[in-house]
Amino acid sequence: MNNTKLNFILILLLFICTSCTRIYLGKKDYPDFNPELQADQLGEEVLLYEDGLRTTGQNKEYEWWYFDAKLDDGSIAVVYFWKIKAIKDVYYIGVNYNKPDGTEYKKIKFFKSKDTFFSKDSCNVQYNDNVFIGNLDNYQIKINPKDFDGFGLDIKLKSKISPYRPQDGIINAGEDYFAWLAAVPNGDVSGTLTYENTNSIVSGSGYHDHNWGNIELQKLFDNWLWFRGTVGQYTIIGYELNTISSRGGYSIPGIFIADSTGIIYENYGQNGIFTAKENLITDLYDKNNEPLYSKLKIITIDDFYLEIEGTEVIENLYLFDVNNIPLVTNLFKFSSIDPYYTRYKSKVRLKLPNNENYEGEGVLEIMDLK
Repeated sequence: MNNTKLNFILILLLFICTSCTRIYLGKKDYPDFNPELQADQLGEEVLLYEDGLRTTGQNKEYEWWYFDAKLDDGSIAVVYFWKIKAIKDVYYIGVNYNKPDGTEYKKIKFFKSKDTFFSKDSCNVQYNDNVFIGNLDNYQIKINPKDFDGFGLDIKLKSKISPYRPQDGIINAGEDYFAWLAAVPNGDVSGTLTYENTNSIVSGSGYHDHNWGNIELQKLFDNWLWFRGTVGQYTIIGYELNTISSRGGYSIPGIFIADSTGIIYENYGQNGIFTAKENLITDLYDKNNEPLYSKLKIITIDDFYLEIEGTEVIENLYLFDVNNIPLVTNLFKFSSIDPYYTRYKSKVRLKLPNNENYEGEGVLEIMDLK
């Protein structure tokens, strides 16, 4: 067995197998998820260090820097740099490239610790010649074609919207937490893309966020729906996170609306936000999978309304099939764990309190961790 497959199995054993037994933390003693009980000390301004290294090297910690771009030719490129403390230190980069004609390229590549670099002061992540560097305003994302079968990127991302996090961006569950920062909710993309060793000039729009935590995702969440896109001059992020029953069984919705002048509206938690889901997915998952939906409606007590609907499947990934490792797939074949990651091209409708309506598009992702 080569090192890539061994490392991938270690990740799955840490992040999936341990979810077979849940930790009981007591019954839910208040009816709704309350943002007032969550961290709120950083203030409204996002500082450079917040997009730098945030984990400390403790066991089970993980962190990733994510970028996606919708290019002017209709193609979508996704890049993510991961680091995990799972028995040993694990580092990898994942890339996805989807062309309008259905052509797709995807790969995960692992790296050794000696070949990586991270800065605590700002976003400066380097895996050999692959880099993710920026200062909240401008970023460079570079993927070396020699590492990815002739696929590569050398992209500049220039932010058009100020960084965003709800409160401190941290969901706490006792000593455990999951954190999120939308460092670039929307930006201009320009640079070069290499496919099958052929370079082309590209442009479009892009997004970058940063996540980290210290507990396996499936020990906090059953699933989530997450959308980002644009309608007119507005950048939209809408989501609903659903925690496992032993962590309260909470629904944690959120909404973010901004334009070039700043934030128009933001709110999260069951704090005047209400959600509904429609369009049961019946053709993508195993029959025993929990019910999941491709349409999310969000309405707020302040009369903002979002309607997000997935229209075309970009990717539907059974997580145990990643890298085609038969040992891993067979190991969990008869378990109740059934994780999928699905991404849709989506349309979105925004209705403002003054009854103005806007329509746009974006990407809806569904993460099913059970």
